[in-house]
Amino acid sequence: MYSKLASCGMAIYLAAIAWAFAYPHFDHSTFAGVFFVLLALPWVDYFPGYLLPLAVALNALIIYVVLAVLSCVPALFRRRR
Repeated sequence: MYSKLASCGMAIYLAAIAWAFAYPHFDHSTFAGVFFVLLALPWVDYFPGYLLPLAVALNALIIYVVLAVLSCVPALFRRRR
């Protein structure tokens, strides 16, 4: 199942993750890394620190599947008429 909407949504999420990962290197304030942790939620509590890329990949997969299913919903309503 390929969806342009899902691909764009996942790409935006991954771009936000890349920005959130790089941001603490430029801003050395206390809570600069909180953006990355918030984007990796809810898996950040379940995986150890070295598996955070797995949490990011899991979130990207969930975002892709949800957006792909939502992009198919209008076609289902058009078929029922």
